[in-house]
Amino acid sequence: MRRIIHNTTAIAATIALLMPQLALAEMRLPNDRASKEAEKRSTKMPNLASALQDELAAGLTVDSLICANGDARPCGDKVRLMTPRGVMVEVAEDDTIILAPERQQVNEADAEGKLTPRDGARAAANPVGAEPVVAEATTESVAGALAEALRQAQGDDATEAAVKAAETLLQEAVPKPEQRPRQRSAESAKPAVALDPSLPLRLLESDQARQRYDEMPRLARVLRAEIGQGLTLGDLSCQNGDALPCPKGVTMVTPRGIAVAVNTETGNVALRQLSQQTNTVTAEGDVLPRAPESDTIATAAAKEAAAAATSPVAAALEAAMGQGHMVEEEKVTEENTRSSAEDFEASLRAALQQAATGEAPQRNAAAENEDDNDLAKALILGLGAVAVGSMLNNNRQVALATPDRVVVERADGSQEVIKDEVALLRQPGSTVATENFDDGSSRTIVTREDGSKVVTIRDTDLRVLRRTLIAADGKSTMLIDDTADVKPVDVASLPEPAPVQTTTGTLSEDELRAALQRESDIDRRFTLGQIRNIPEVRALVAPVNIDAITFDTGSAAINPNQAQQLASLGRVIQDAVAKNPREVFMIEGHTDTVGAGAMNLALSDRRAESVALALSEYFDVPPENMVVQGYGEQFLKVRAEGDIRANRRASVRRITDLLQTAQAN
Repeated sequence: MRRIIHNTTAIAATIALLMPQLALAEMRLPNDRASKEAEKRSTKMPNLASALQDELAAGLTVDSLICANGDARPCGDKVRLMTPRGVMVEVAEDDTIILAPERQQVNEADAEGKLTPRDGARAAANPVGAEPVVAEATTESVAGALAEALRQAQGDDATEAAVKAAETLLQEAVPKPEQRPRQRSAESAKPAVALDPSLPLRLLESDQARQRYDEMPRLARVLRAEIGQGLTLGDLSCQNGDALPCPKGVTMVTPRGIAVAVNTETGNVALRQLSQQTNTVTAEGDVLPRAPESDTIATAAAKEAAAAATSPVAAALEAAMGQGHMVEEEKVTEENTRSSAEDFEASLRAALQQAATGEAPQRNAAAENEDDNDLAKALILGLGAVAVGSMLNNNRQVALATPDRVVVERADGSQEVIKDEVALLRQPGSTVATENFDDGSSRTIVTREDGSKVVTIRDTDLRVLRRTLIAADGKSTMLIDDTADVKPVDVASLPEPAPVQTTTGTLSEDELRAALQRESDIDRRFTLGQIRNIPEVRALVAPVNIDAITFDTGSAAINPNQAQQLASLGRVIQDAVAKNPREVFMIEGHTDTVGAGAMNLALSDRRAESVALALSEYFDVPPENMVVQGYGEQFLKVRAEGDIRANRRASVRRITDLLQTAQAN
């Protein structure tokens, strides 16, 4: 969790952290430790790892490394090793070169492998020939530096000068929202480099490059064929569809869609790592889009969901109606519920400012008697009283808190969004009653004007354990049941992801219906938690992108004119539910990588909710048959950093056939 803490020890340590921290360089790591650290650091710094791999593929050896301060080898005490391009590294006993820890890196790399000085850090050496510079400090970098400093600080050795310097840095790094500079557009980020489009390309055949070809033989086969047909630099394009030169962070691809690293002076070309490949190749040689969920890193939440083998225990599951502590019974009106056209820019901006400054959230009068860490009450009542920095169970720390959403961070750096899952059901005219139980679980009954009810049971973290629709005539339909027959998931044994939608443009109603009704090829079912948290499970059914909806930057609102573009989707889902009341659709939200990760996660989840609300408001899609989930920047459609419109998307996935509820029914 990155947050700023006003503490003189942390401030003094931060000033030191922003300068080069060079230690013994020529020491070797034990091979077993190097092996473990290599994978961990590559996962944490994928772009730097890719840049290092490109240098290794070009013939980098231990003898090619240089001293960070420019001295001749062997380096002196407290001087670290770096590659000629500026990647800080360590060396194992067997001469394996691995990334140095993130705190020791003086440069950062974009998806193209171009290195620039890290934000908030002064370059210790200049491997690319430019003067060392101090990049503009950002809220994220300073917050991270302070958090790291607090962890590393040894005693209170802050001086008055250090405190003043750090306070100045904080003021510059956390400007008022209206003073924050806009992100540069992709167009303005393009490098002014003259390229020779007639340059013939040839396959790089170094040991490292060949290893990558062996790891991706089908992709390599297509690339070799393209080069054999006379591929030139001018034939390449950018992964986001632009012509060369590509904007910062966007990878070059061949005409058939293979992501490549290219030396634009020599013409040497090699495969990019798998994580940057947007396409895959079938056994027949067809190039198809890869599922964004392919080859993702297993998060703590994914591992927990996969290992789950016992049904959850909650008092709300066993207790009869009315046995809990009544929180509130409320009549829902247009005034006290959110519409799809409503935004949350102000609350998000306040939450970001709180995360940056460490200030306590403003609390309304109703919140004064509530416990800041009572997550369920805070979100159900909209109190916004969950403080950034609060520790929740499972070693989760609150990274961002808005009145209706909380983003928490795990020890592995992964983030999760928590919200009131019943919010979608709060339709005008309904009455909402919530019962709380001593173990933190809750039961919410939404009663509609026609007499039907939707009963949702949640655990202490507001995760849905069971959702039941009770018709006015008393007929009961189970929609979600995460309590029955919970089985562990062996991710390695799951089938390949379902083929991704390849049609460009808006789908016709028939195409949309066919895409959503395509069944998964698997003989078992899963809990909703497993579908949400395990990418490989979710990918068993392909999503359908909702291309008709676009959002303004930083906004989650859908105006009425744009909502009408959802007409076909609304009719398809409504027809499906009419035929089978147990149908469940997941509405997903995604962002690009511009902005803080916690902000993007909250924004994507709110956007998914806006789409679901619009489907209910305008096309009478039953809200109980939809679940919403934001994934922020975790699953990029175009695997590249930066301002890429294709990654800012909403999608819908029919998960009925994956849910164990369907099997039970």
